[in-house]
Amino acid sequence: MLFVSMKLAFAMVCVGASLILGAQWLGIIPDQSRELMRSRHALSEAVAINASSHVRKQQWLDLQTTLQTLVDRDPDILSIGLRTDLGGLRSETKSHNQLWSSQDMKDAGIEIIEVPISSNRQPWGTVELTFRQENMTLWSQLQNLPVFHLLLFFCLAGLVAYTAFMMRVLKLFNNTQVVPDRVRQALDTLTEGLLVLDESGRIVLANSAFAKIIGKQQDELEGVQASELSWVAADIVEGNFPWRLAIDESVVQTERILRYQLGNGPQRIFSANAAPLGKKRGQRGALATFRDVTHLEEHRAELERMLGLLRNNRDEVRRKNRELEILATQDALTGCLNRRSFFEAFESLWTESQALGTKLSCVMIDIDHFKMVNDTYGHNSGDEVLRRVAQELREIFKSRGMVCRYGGEEFCAVLPQFGLEEAIALAEKTRIAISEIRLLDPAELRLTVSIGVSELRFTPVDTQDLIHQADKALYVAKREGRNRIICYNYGFAEDTEEAEAEDEPEERIEIPYPAVTALVSALSYRDTNTAEHSRRVADICTRIGCEMLEPAQVYVLEIAALLHDIGKIGVPDEILLKPSSLTGDEWELMGRHDRIGVEIITSAFDCPALSEIIFNHHAFYDGSKGGSHLPKGQDIPLGARLLAIADSYDAMVSDRIYRKGRSHEEAVKELKRCAGTQFDPELVQIFEKTINASVPVFAGGALSIRKQTAIQIGYQVERLAKAVTEQDIPELKSLASDLGAIARSSNIEDIAEAAEKIEIEAGSEELQWLSLFRDTHELMDLCRATQSDFLRKTLESEADQVNQ
Repeated sequence: MLFVSMKLAFAMVCVGASLILGAQWLGIIPDQSRELMRSRHALSEAVAINASSHVRKQQWLDLQTTLQTLVDRDPDILSIGLRTDLGGLRSETKSHNQLWSSQDMKDAGIEIIEVPISSNRQPWGTVELTFRQENMTLWSQLQNLPVFHLLLFFCLAGLVAYTAFMMRVLKLFNNTQVVPDRVRQALDTLTEGLLVLDESGRIVLANSAFAKIIGKQQDELEGVQASELSWVAADIVEGNFPWRLAIDESVVQTERILRYQLGNGPQRIFSANAAPLGKKRGQRGALATFRDVTHLEEHRAELERMLGLLRNNRDEVRRKNRELEILATQDALTGCLNRRSFFEAFESLWTESQALGTKLSCVMIDIDHFKMVNDTYGHNSGDEVLRRVAQELREIFKSRGMVCRYGGEEFCAVLPQFGLEEAIALAEKTRIAISEIRLLDPAELRLTVSIGVSELRFTPVDTQDLIHQADKALYVAKREGRNRIICYNYGFAEDTEEAEAEDEPEERIEIPYPAVTALVSALSYRDTNTAEHSRRVADICTRIGCEMLEPAQVYVLEIAALLHDIGKIGVPDEILLKPSSLTGDEWELMGRHDRIGVEIITSAFDCPALSEIIFNHHAFYDGSKGGSHLPKGQDIPLGARLLAIADSYDAMVSDRIYRKGRSHEEAVKELKRCAGTQFDPELVQIFEKTINASVPVFAGGALSIRKQTAIQIGYQVERLAKAVTEQDIPELKSLASDLGAIARSSNIEDIAEAAEKIEIEAGSEELQWLSLFRDTHELMDLCRATQSDFLRKTLESEADQVNQ
């Protein structure tokens, strides 16, 4: 029966061949050389389209691999090259340039095709292909005819079908005859793994690619249940493999991720697809393909891991930023708000109250006989008193308003939504709570406070006026015997004027704090380092001034310290931000900033005391330098003498790009050396007793950073992490550049270099996200470590102050 069917098929092939030859001779069927040329042109067009896509994506390595694979698999293709419009070969297979340069390619048996390509709708270059010339014999033309192939296919299909039917009838059909050798060979040419499965899920055929990936022989796999291979159980959905679902439900399964365990070695990750074969029971099966995506999945998993780390680091940096914000707004000794933070918040509450017409009260609190506590029991006991009183005040006011350490032993609280009667009641509660404080040592010490209260009903013109009213009420409370609460009334403006002239020669001077904040912000925008220096100098002046000045004088001194370098706004950037030492001419130009600063202060504030401090703070105590127009000795305003010492001290202990800052001991030694010539010797002694090296600077390992720098770095890194996770490249480049500038200006080279690296990577044409994620993670680790070290040093310093 098989012999008969073969003879029948052979006869059909002969008849078909005769018909085709006749048609060819009569011209009914086109010349195969033209068909071959058209097919080669079509192939060239397909290669050009693929190359154009790779060019747009800048995937040069993938393009090179694709071109070489085409040449290796198609014996007719000799070489492929990608040439730009400028004439240079951007990508080529082996020997392409040599073949293309041949003088007589036709004699050499070479046929060429050129296809132009474009990128972004602009001509880009040409795809060059060289083919082996074909000598088209009649038989070869016959072989290349699609009609011949179609006829041959039907003949062979009929033969297979007839033979299969007969073998089924004779029960001779077996698995080894399901897939002919020719089909096996064709499937072996595929790069993806492939399995042909019968209805039970047994492997009928495994191509060479699948066998090679899992490290087995093809013969070993035939007849084995595909589900019994070393698949990772966690990837199986409800116990069903994709090919099992395809067989049972006759539904195509696509892109199912399966992991395969290679012995004791690594795992391979496949993207599996399965399609059903046959419909009748007993004749069903499945065709399953397996694309090895191990590298892609590992890359994706690494990206997800790095994104998770970036998010965790961002959250940690955000938490550190909150801690730094708290640190930047609190008084180190008492934990209350510091003056600058309090004034800024007070201005917001004032604006809101004025806009909405709501109540707003101010309370001034002063510890009675505090100087006697320091003189009798020592400064350690005095500090403990301040901490305990501040603890009670924070507890009482925390849900009702804000409280700050206004002066040495003086506190100021603001109470939004509180009328005068409510504020007085809360003040009485405060007075009683403080009177009940008991210390372990000295146990006999009893504390009392005097309190002044004012409210908007007394029509203050601004926040400073409201504080001034409460302060006048406080003065009356102290004058009338202390340990009491006094409410402001309009008569105090006249009653206290004469008394304050006798007991407090320096009355409060109002300076609008929003204007101060605006000027400091402008300076910070021009030069962050100078703005931070000014803040540190203000902290030092406030710390020393509280020991020897009245609150109003301390306030003016603090503002003078904040604005003493405001004239640098008018200095050119190339001098102000110069990373190396200045020349003589540049120093002369820089020196003009004092005059510019005085002009700015004089025009912005109607406060002669403030202008005098800033104008005279460069005057030498002995009059030897600074100019004959400046005063000397005790004629120099006290605030100017204090500012000169604090300014010089911070300048000495601060790092510069061109030099390392001095230690606290070295700076104090230099101040003492210049006492009597440049500085007031008595104030230098007071400074030495009062100041602590941890106040102006905190060192962290090899780094030395400032509070504002730590906060700025934290915010920049937080925003940078967000830009990376959202893949916002322009924002990422901008933030990395800003962060690098901040770090470099503060001599934090590790962070500056890491930020610069990210900026370069973000601007690269071939952006590697995984590398960018890793570098961002490393940068965030550096910043987080810097912040943690800064916070640790800060807490240690505060603990040392408490212990001392």
